[in-house]
Amino acid sequence: MSFCLMADESVEDGIKRIVSKEIAQAIKEIDNPRLKRSEAIHEVRKHCKKIRSVLRLVRPQFEETYQFENAWFRDTAKGIAELRDAEAIIETYDSLLDKFNDQVDRRAFAPIRRALTLRQKKIIEETGDLNQKLKELRARMDKAAGRVADWKLKVDGFDGIEGGLVATYRLARKTMTAAYGDPTAENFHEWRKQAKYHGYHMRLLRELWKPVMRSLEKEADELSDLLGDDHNLDVLHKTLLKSPNKYGKKRDIQVLLGLIDRRSAELRVEAKTIGGRIFAEKPKAFGRRFRVYWEVCRSEVELPSKKLTEEPGVVTAAA
Repeated sequence: MSFCLMADESVEDGIKRIVSKEIAQAIKEIDNPRLKRSEAIHEVRKHCKKIRSVLRLVRPQFEETYQFENAWFRDTAKGIAELRDAEAIIETYDSLLDKFNDQVDRRAFAPIRRALTLRQKKIIEETGDLNQKLKELRARMDKAAGRVADWKLKVDGFDGIEGGLVATYRLARKTMTAAYGDPTAENFHEWRKQAKYHGYHMRLLRELWKPVMRSLEKEADELSDLLGDDHNLDVLHKTLLKSPNKYGKKRDIQVLLGLIDRRSAELRVEAKTIGGRIFAEKPKAFGRRFRVYWEVCRSEVELPSKKLTEEPGVVTAAA
């Protein structure tokens, strides 16, 4: 797995390797003529998010570098966000009607989908030449690639990641409490972002205890998907309300908004159960547990280097 800190490498070497690989993969996808331009843009955004999660893991060890690079990759992804959002709205609409397929007549909502498709086409046209946009993205990725080799952490080992790991976990826990205390779309979106970063951290640390970490990663991914679907529903909701006359009959719009609210409520109930388990532990205890995982994992790597040598009647461990 390339997106994973290996037990036989330093943290500094690991994050450089991982980020370099993500940048290289993004460039490869931009250069792939067989990949749809819209899909290439979507993939670049995902690579930027993964890179930002790596930066968060070691943030306390190079704060100045973090501030610059995090803003760089955030702005790189932000410049193409509207294109992906327009596509995601249509996917969300389709998924919503699939969910309630036995309760609604899809034909009644056909004008809404057509209007959403026209909206997407307009956004693509206003964005301009996608090939030119990808050319600009490639240039930004190339520049970033040249800086990675110069990254320096203050400390290595678990001390190098503990601060970022625990801070992200603490914030995910805090934003979950805020989301259910004041269930606004903004609060749930903030929780979603922090839960996503936490999930990436579980993936980065998979080598610590593969069976357990895979399970934690899977649950975090499930949570992220639930919250992502909820966010997309909110974007669809706001899009319909912003200019309802563009999307069809008022009655049909109201019915669709009702379905959105129902599905959102279901997703938030599911997310609360999974999130409650993932973030049950207090942050300090979480940090202590992962330090033990780290130390055990690293000690296992050291053991094979100690070979037994035998002398007559004596068995010793050679360094």
